[in-house]
Amino acid sequence: MEGRIKIALEFLKNGQYFSVGEIRLGVKKSNIVEVTGWSKYTNITNLSKDKCLKELTEIKSQFARMVDSSQDLRVFIENKSLEYSFFYDDDEKGSTLICSERYGVVEWDIELK
Repeated sequence: MEGRIKIALEFLKNGQYFSVGEIRLGVKKSNIVEVTGWSKYTNITNLSKDKCLKELTEIKSQFARMVDSSQDLRVFIENKSLEYSFFYDDDEKGSTLICSERYGVVEWDIELK
């Protein structure tokens, strides 16, 4: 994974997105690192806020493991804010933003129970 993270950092430095495993990394503005993941559910009607929050937590955990395994990534994200974005992928219509989290605050983009 370390090699893939080093490649990702080169893309991020050039303002491009790059996927490492199930997570896509990007830089918004110059000081926000966007960590993006997608729901494993294939039908949006099966989603709830609780399920989405569990999946978002898993994305955050995966990213934390990446940071733990890569000194280069730790240095890159120093003094940057992290924004986690969670999407539902509908193969027929594209991806839909479900929610995002920044500074510990979750903002919902779709209505769920």
